[in-house]
Amino acid sequence: MQFTFLFWRLLAGHFIGDFTLQTDTIFKIKVKYPWGVILHGSIAGILICIMAIPYLSHYPILWLYLFLNIAFHILVDKAKLSINPKVKKVGFIFFLLDQIIHIAACWLISISVPSSPHYGASIPLYGNTTFMIFISVYIAVTYGVLYLILSIKTSFNLPVAFPGWNLKIIEFLERAAITTFTVLGSFYYLFILIALLPRAYLSILRKKYKIGALDLILDLIFALVAGFLLKIALSIGI
Repeated sequence: MQFTFLFWRLLAGHFIGDFTLQTDTIFKIKVKYPWGVILHGSIAGILICIMAIPYLSHYPILWLYLFLNIAFHILVDKAKLSINPKVKKVGFIFFLLDQIIHIAACWLISISVPSSPHYGASIPLYGNTTFMIFISVYIAVTYGVLYLILSIKTSFNLPVAFPGWNLKIIEFLERAAITTFTVLGSFYYLFILIALLPRAYLSILRKKYKIGALDLILDLIFALVAGFLLKIALSIGI
């Protein structure tokens, strides 16, 4: 499987639009109103379009593929919203399947055009593939894992409480730190358990923060996986 220069830009655009820009307000609109999924799908699709701008003048056919991707994103999310209540016990599997489908769509668009030349390579940050990979991994391990853990707990009928922004930031920093320490390796592995202390402290000493051992264990596992995958990607020079 070939991961082209364009693919990493489209993937970053997907994660920004599907996770970072899917705020609590957008999520509530998406699940409450019939047109909400159109709003969310359009935002996610437009972010991917923005990431493809350097290629559009060279390959006009991309306009069609990107438009179809927006429509496809809306249909997939609409189907997921309809199916989720009926398959609650495996909701986390549908969450992962949803992301696999969207990522696959980005990959199909990226291979629809030649892998070289790399248009936009001279644009600061945009032209840096390592930076794009970092964006994708860190958004996935912060926002993405948040939704994945919630879907896992919902699937197994465990208590679910969506964290407020103060606790969410601590949670994001925790996973980002563990991922970073894993990438750095060596003696930095010693700092991984230290990264878990802030939320563990809040859970034990401040009873209003309902943080179970399962949350910390899942956080640790997913952040370690993200760190090792990022380390492998960097080592082989993707």
